[in-house]
Formats: sequence, structure tokens, C-alpha cells
Amino acid sequence: MIGGSIVSGSFNVGDKVCVAPGRKIVQGKKVSWEPINTKIISLKGGGNDLESMHAGGLCGMATPLDPSITKADELSGQVVAREGELPPIWDEVELELTLLKEMVTGGGGSADPVRPLQPNEMLMVNAATATSVGVVSFVKGTNATLTLRLPICASKGGRITLSRRIGARWRLIGYATIM
Repeated sequence: MIGGSIVSGSFNVGDKVCVAPGRKIVQGKKVSWEPINTKIISLKGGGNDLESMHAGGLCGMATPLDPSITKADELSGQVVAREGELPPIWDEVELELTLLKEMVTGGGGSADPVRPLQPNEMLMVNAATATSVGVVSFVKGTNATLTLRLPICASKGGRITLSRRIGARWRLIGYATIM
């Protein structure tokens, strides 16, 4: 069973779908990700069995996938799309940055200025419900490139949030548009 929100389009019982970035494949020291292809057997929404679901609601999709694939929520934050409609999978993203002027740093409403990104800096990235950590490999002005530890599946032009580690916590410092 796959559960989540439908943010665009619709799904019907019998549709062939892809889950991405998919499953992690380790070959020696090389790690790659392979989208998972499956078929929708049934749809549930609002406690009812449905033939189709569209954007705007929570949905449960039953598939013939082996439950071991979803152990420990390994597919959490991944994207499901109809075959051929999957957004790109990114392990490196070029971004147009929009940094906040200040970030919250603690209780009492205190705030510190957000400093520009630095090469080799580690940031937390959120794309919809997917969370990854990325290292800044290039930065110039409002453009940056991040190399991600876990790939994300997101459309070009999509927005992601950026957080910086301050002490033991991640603090929101801005957002970026995927170029």
C-alpha cells in the first residue's frame, strides 16, 4: 500500500505507475537509484474503495509490490507518477537562491542575519515531503549547485527549502528554484 497526497493529475485503478527515485542499488562502491514500476490494483480515499482519485485528496494505492520494499519507510518522501510522467530524478541540482534576511535562532524571537552560502557547506533540502542533505559544490551570487546525498524527484522550476545546521538544529535559511 502506498499512501499520500495527490498534488496534480489523477490516478485510476489499473494505471501503470513509477515510484521514484525508487530503490537503492549498491554495486561495490557505486550507489545508484532505480525507479520502481508497478500497477494500481485498488484505490482508497475517505474510507471508500474508488475507481479513480484526483488532485486535492489523500489517497491509498494498493499495488502488487512486495511489502519488504517498503520496510522502514524506505520509500517515504518518494514520488508516484503514471508511467512516462515522472519528474526528473536529481542527485545534483542547479538552483536559483532566495535567502531570507534573518533566521530564527532560538526562543524569545531572536534572529540572526543569514550569511551567503559557502562552497563545501552542508545544507538540508526539502522537496515536497522528500528530505535530503546536500553539499554546496558551486555558488556564485544567487546561483548554486548542490550535490545530494539522497536523490530527489522534482520538476524543473520546482521549489525546495534550504536549512543550515546551527548548533544541534536545522534552521530555515531560504528557498530555491530548480533550474
